[in-house]
Amino acid sequence: MVRDLCRGGAGVAVVMGRAGTGKTFALGAARHAWQLDGYRPLASAPTGIATVTLEGEGFEEVATCDRLLADLDHGREQLDSRTVLVVDEAAMLGSRKLTRLLDHADQAQAKVVLVGDDRQLSAIDAGGGFRALRLRLGASELVENRRQHQAWEREALELVRGGLVEEAVAAYRAHDRVVVAESKPAATLVLLQDWWRAWQDAERDPTQDVIVLAGRRAEVDRLNSACQQLLVAGGRLGHERLQVEDLALAVGDRVVCGRNAIRQLGIANGTRGTITALDPDARTLTIRLDGKDPREVTLPDWYLDGRGRGERSRRVDLAYATTGHRAQGLTRWRALVRLTGAEDSNWLYVQLSRAKHETTLYPVVGPEPQGPAELDLPDQEARDGYGQLAQALARAGDQRLAIDTPSSLDLRRLSTAELRAERDRLRDLLDQAPRDRARELERASARRAEADQALEQLTATNDQPRQGGGMLRLRWQGGPTGAGPGVVAVARQQADRTHHTELQLRRQQQRRAGWLEANAHLGPTYRQVMRELAWQRRARGVAAEHDQPGYLREELGPVPESTRGRRVWRQAAAAIQDYRRTYGITDPNQALGPVPREPVQRAAWQHARTAAQQTKDRQRTPNRQERAAATLPAPIHPSQHDAARAPDERAPARRRGPERAAG
Repeated sequence: MVRDLCRGGAGVAVVMGRAGTGKTFALGAARHAWQLDGYRPLASAPTGIATVTLEGEGFEEVATCDRLLADLDHGREQLDSRTVLVVDEAAMLGSRKLTRLLDHADQAQAKVVLVGDDRQLSAIDAGGGFRALRLRLGASELVENRRQHQAWEREALELVRGGLVEEAVAAYRAHDRVVVAESKPAATLVLLQDWWRAWQDAERDPTQDVIVLAGRRAEVDRLNSACQQLLVAGGRLGHERLQVEDLALAVGDRVVCGRNAIRQLGIANGTRGTITALDPDARTLTIRLDGKDPREVTLPDWYLDGRGRGERSRRVDLAYATTGHRAQGLTRWRALVRLTGAEDSNWLYVQLSRAKHETTLYPVVGPEPQGPAELDLPDQEARDGYGQLAQALARAGDQRLAIDTPSSLDLRRLSTAELRAERDRLRDLLDQAPRDRARELERASARRAEADQALEQLTATNDQPRQGGGMLRLRWQGGPTGAGPGVVAVARQQADRTHHTELQLRRQQQRRAGWLEANAHLGPTYRQVMRELAWQRRARGVAAEHDQPGYLREELGPVPESTRGRRVWRQAAAAIQDYRRTYGITDPNQALGPVPREPVQRAAWQHARTAAQQTKDRQRTPNRQERAAATLPAPIHPSQHDAARAPDERAPARRRGPERAAG
């Protein structure tokens, strides 16, 4: 799916990669296909650690977005129509930088593939550009979670992604993954005990690594210091220390780099490893980096001590605990998540998807009151703690463009004409929704599968490479099946056509999904407008009932006494008043005036006339029933019953029906 995004010439394609779906692996496979097609893949990402991941998937030309923009601005880098620019973690890229990249690509007629997820952590700068493009262009979505081992955990992640945080917390609680404490020290103590046991498990089996996740840097620093002290007490660290800023580092410490030095040292901001050696005199640290192919790198003094005023992060920091932004893209066997209630659903979604095997939450929801400087949840009873936690974490953390922020109107302050104009505007917008073509897509997918199967049967054993720019990239064979080159060529054309049809329908469905998400507010707003119009119409009917103009009394007659009749009278009065107000009828004697010539006004006139006529008919019906009852003969007294019945008995007996005859 990702490999086909370069088709169609210049433009922008959006890929929505959910957490744990292995989007970098898919990009690596697409890179190989693009190179076979004669394209030049160029990869970029907002962070240095993401560029290192792209290099690990085979991208040869990789740069951070800042460096790529600088090279493009100064002419050191050139794009052309055969370039495919891949931007990984595009949702974390600020909108201004994204606009500059797209401008360069548009001038060079290059293809841009944006890969990200706006449901995860957003940009530190003003963001929302990735989401805006996804909603307008549609997105190819990677949905299969390959990271979490247990099915219930994958389902809980989908609940968080959909905003159902309370249900997700209930799922973690049902599986004993929420450890509730009544105070901050108690929560820290339980978390550190669990971390120490997990660390010992990781010593026996390095694949069972553990990470502590928290929302604020101050909390991360506190947890890192506590973890280091536990390792010192357990004899896991060396005796010699190297002071780097405010940290005393030792051999065996887990550290993370906080500055990009990709060209000089081959490390990026976010690179993690374990200290294997240190030299206090030369002020160097030797780190064995994490990864499939671990290597050692020595950090010199210019890197350790070169932190400037504009740098917020340490050049080297402890890595037992980390913040949410540094954890983006991280995968561990087990994760311990410290919750304070100041987080949002986007942050929670990222943290819950970091661990493959087990994720445990550590909130403070006890009755003990918190201090004014604390970030933990306010005073709550223990039985209300889970609900309070879910409510605190349900805040949305995504960013939107100003043009994508729906405006809310005070409907009670709008006149009837303004409400009708708003109703018509909303109705026109709802009519612009792309047509649902799901059934067509299903049939196209079935035809594509049949065409692929037929082509595979015709091309079973031939080793000649397929020529041309078809999407299948299969090898054509004439072989033992006896099919000639002409038959194979026709089958290949049919397969390519079915692929093209399926791709077009899939893109249309993606645009429809984006439109529905971007305009999800239109339906509720339209219903609110219709309810307000109905309320105003009823209010006008009630007002007309208490203060009846002469033309209403002439047209509708008196107000009926029955509840149902009064309701019908009010509806007809409201219809007449609406018509008069809409078309400026001021005649004090005639309610509707003459029949208009203009079709729209004639339809409104006919609607009001029909409502009035129905009201008159309902009033005539009771009068007719009363007159009919007055003309009926008086009831027969019991004493006259036999005399009155005698003539009937002398009459011939009526024939009984089969039911009566059968008793």
